[in-house]
Parts: sequence; structure tokens; C-alpha cells
Amino acid sequence: MHARCANCLASLAMLTLAACADRPDPARLGPPSFAAGGVGRPTVLVNPQANDNGTAKTIQEGIDMVAAGGTVRITPGTYVEAVTIDKGLTLEAIGGESEPVMVAPAGAVNAAVRVATPDPVVIRGLSVHYTGTRGIFGDGVVDITIERASVVAVNPPLGTSALISMINDAPTTGRAHVVVRESALDGSVPFADTPTPPFPQLFGITVAGDIDARLEGNVIRRTGGACIFVRTRVDLGGETNADIVGNDLDECYPLGRAGSILVGPGAPLPSPRPPFTATGVVNVVGNTIRNSTASCLTSSAINYETFAGRIEHNQVIGVVRPCAIASGRIVPAGIWVGSIRGLPTAGPITVRFNDIAENAQAGLRVAPNMTTSIDASCNWWGSASGPSGVGSGSGDAVVVQAGAATPAFLPFAPAPIAGTSATSCE
Repeated sequence: MHARCANCLASLAMLTLAACADRPDPARLGPPSFAAGGVGRPTVLVNPQANDNGTAKTIQEGIDMVAAGGTVRITPGTYVEAVTIDKGLTLEAIGGESEPVMVAPAGAVNAAVRVATPDPVVIRGLSVHYTGTRGIFGDGVVDITIERASVVAVNPPLGTSALISMINDAPTTGRAHVVVRESALDGSVPFADTPTPPFPQLFGITVAGDIDARLEGNVIRRTGGACIFVRTRVDLGGETNADIVGNDLDECYPLGRAGSILVGPGAPLPSPRPPFTATGVVNVVGNTIRNSTASCLTSSAINYETFAGRIEHNQVIGVVRPCAIASGRIVPAGIWVGSIRGLPTAGPITVRFNDIAENAQAGLRVAPNMTTSIDASCNWWGSASGPSGVGSGSGDAVVVQAGAATPAFLPFAPAPIAGTSATSCE
């Protein structure tokens, strides 16, 4: 009996010691987390009027609360804040179209919406009204999709800026991926040929450097630079690929007298100039480009330097006026191909199935560095007799600068062709 009791006491002592050893140190315990997985909520609602502790009052608070890969859903209203997205997520306006979800930071900002993560980010249905350098900005290696957004510059300051800017200029850091589709952009730049005071060099969409971009179905108005600008890295290296498809562009007033769509290095070129090693394919397909105010600042609808690609099924109607003048990078033309800045030959490139009409000085102009003939067949030149210039018709002129090869412009389309699915002139 005594032996059994002794054994029981020994067992009880061992259990007591074990319990003490397993007890956690209170100093090492964190506060309890009720979020999914303890790392943020999969979905966060932003509603400044809500009293729920799980609802964010500001967009930035919603971004901070949501889990990586989650969704921030924003109720209608005006949010007086600039936001930074530092994780992969979807930022989505909800509540229908009766009232927008508007990001409208106070004062001049570097960016109203800044994306600072390489993880996938979707911005859907947002309206951005801002004063400052950029509306939506992605810097470096980003993966951004912008859908059904509205970006408006309000009293933009003087200087170079952009409504949407995606820049990946640092070499060897990786590639950026960008989609901007079905969005409306307005630079609010007042039109004047000789502005007093001058208005800013405000671009619509700028994509640059090591990037793969698709710019599709956007409406862009009233910019003081190109409506769409695709450029190489600043060191003239890297690989830049873009599809510019089905956009509606008007009132593009480039102060540098370049193009409504500008493809090539920036200006001025670096000095001393490094070796030009940039590569890439930029396709300009199915866009409508106008100059409804007959501005003298618009010297070209499409200014295309250095890359390979297709310029096809675009409507370039009445863009170049008699008052348009040459600049350091272009001589007026509805479509300009090549360079007068000492850059390498663009190509291979095709200029086909476009409607090129009512352009005062040239419909197509080929720069001196284009020493290999390009395919410029099956375009409508505004006349059933074909192009003038090197052609024998009465339509827009095909002009070949001294030293360039004459493009193959025969056969030509006898009627407008851009809006069709034609793959030949027949």
C-alpha cells in the first residue's frame, strides 16, 4: 500500500513539472489576430460612413488592412488622399455609375496613385483627379492592369508629366508588365498654338524601358505632349514591347511637335550618346487619330523611330495642317517612319490597311535613315487614284526624304479600308 502511494506521488510530481515546462512565456506572446491567416483580410470594404471596426475609412487604410492578393472594394465618394500600393491586390470601385469613386489628393503630388510592388495589381473603375506630376505611376518592375479608369489633370503645373506613367529604366532589374484598357484620360490642357502662358508638356500614357505593354481601347484628349508615348530606356538599351490597339486620340498638342502616338527614344538624346542597343516590337493597330481643332502643334499622327512592328488599320484623318512645322525629330506627315537624329533604321516595319487622308503636307514620310524599302501597300490615301508625291494620284502624298528608299505603296486601296478586316487590297 505504501509503495503504491509513493508511486502515485512521484507520477503527480512529474506531471506538475511537465505542465510548468510547457507553459508559454507571457512576454513572448503577441496580441490575438482575428484576420484571415493572421496576415490581413482577403477582402476589405472602404466606407468612410461605416462604424464597423472591420471597415476601412480611407483607401490607404484598406490597402494596409488587406492580405496580399486580396481585394479592396471602395464605395462611391471623393477620397482626399494620395495612395501607395505596396502589395499585390485588386483596387475596385463599387456602387454603380451614379457616383464615382474619386481619388483627389490635396495640393500638387508626385503621384495620386503609386504602385511600388512587383506583384500583380489591378486598378478597376477608379477616377483620379489630381494636380501634380502623375495620376497613376508605376516605377520599376511592376505588373499592373488598369481597367475602366478615368484620369484627369486639374490645373497641371508647368513641366513634363503624365496622366499614366509606367517607367522601368533601371537596367538588369527585370521586366515590367502593364495593361491599360477602356480608360478615359483628359489632360485638361487648354488649346492654343502660341500659348501664353505656356501649358505643360503633359503626356497621356507613357510606358518606357524594359516593359511589355498593351494599351487598348482608351480615349485620350487634351494633352500637351503625345497622347501615347512608348520609349526606350534612357540609356538607349533594353527591350521595349507594346501593342497600341483601338485607341481614340484627339487634341494631342505635343509641344515638341512630335506625334499623337510617339514611338522611340526620348528627347533630347543622352550626351555623350551611349551605343544604341535597344530592341523591341511596337505595333500600332486600329487607332483613330484626329486633330479636330486644326492645331499647328500636331506635326504627325504617328511618329515611329527605331523599333520593329506593324502600323496597320489606323484612321489618320486631317491630322497634319498646312501650318504644322518641322522639329528636331520630325518633318510633318500623317505617319512618319525613321529618324533624322542619327538613330538606327527602324524595322522591319509595315504600314498597311490604313486610311490616310486630308493631311496637308504628307500622308506618309520616310526618313533618310530608312534605306530599305518598307511595305506601305493597301492604304487608302483619300482618293481612288492613290497617293500623290512619289505616286501619280491625287490623294495624300508619299514623300521620301533624300537618301531613303521609296516604299512599296502599290497596290493601294481604292476606298477606305482601315475599319475592315481586310488582309489585301481586293
